[in-house]
Amino acid sequence: MSPNLTKQGYQIIEEVYSKEEVAAILQSLDNQPIENKFGVREFLSERPETASKVFTKKLLQIIENIAPACNKSIKSIYFDKPPNANWIVNWHQDLTINVTEKKDIPDYKNWRVMPERTIVQPNRTLLESLFTIRIHLDDCTKENGALRVIENSHNQGVIEIKEWMINKKGVERICEVKQGGILMMKPLLLHASKRTENEKNRRVIHIEFTDKELPDGLAWKEKIDIKHV
Repeated sequence: MSPNLTKQGYQIIEEVYSKEEVAAILQSLDNQPIENKFGVREFLSERPETASKVFTKKLLQIIENIAPACNKSIKSIYFDKPPNANWIVNWHQDLTINVTEKKDIPDYKNWRVMPERTIVQPNRTLLESLFTIRIHLDDCTKENGALRVIENSHNQGVIEIKEWMINKKGVERICEVKQGGILMMKPLLLHASKRTENEKNRRVIHIEFTDKELPDGLAWKEKIDIKHV
């Protein structure tokens, strides 16, 4: 795994996608219009054309460098912060995965069974195996909602946010990323974002990965074989 990702909990790599590749991704979004432009879950599993343009050779090489045995994504979300629908995301960790059904599994808790998906908080071992890649389709600066992170907070396990908010221990960084760049992060990293202040979009494709499998017949809800998209 990348030293920065392991130690700091995040890493930025610029120019992963060329302007032409970003344009092709954006064109695929136009080909299959997005109804809720603020956030779309199960994004790539419902949009194979976009998935085929996202998983480039360069991105697959980066994934292999992080986790050589990883051959799948297990969650994808499209985010935007358009000027007419702006919001704050408070400090949090990403603690859940999407699966097909509820099963009685030790250390899996906080189950939520919904018509479209089942959500669960897995054990710490699985949470620590996850990594996220956020693909930036626009320049992302502190003026338009760049992600704020607390460096190294991913090594503290599941954090009680209310207690942490009292003193807010840790070093905060703002993750500015140019169009075509990516932000890699550990989901246990504390992160947040402010409202945009410059009337510009901040379109991001958020994808989660792991090289681990689920126990006892539990199945991923939106698993994608990234080597055969």
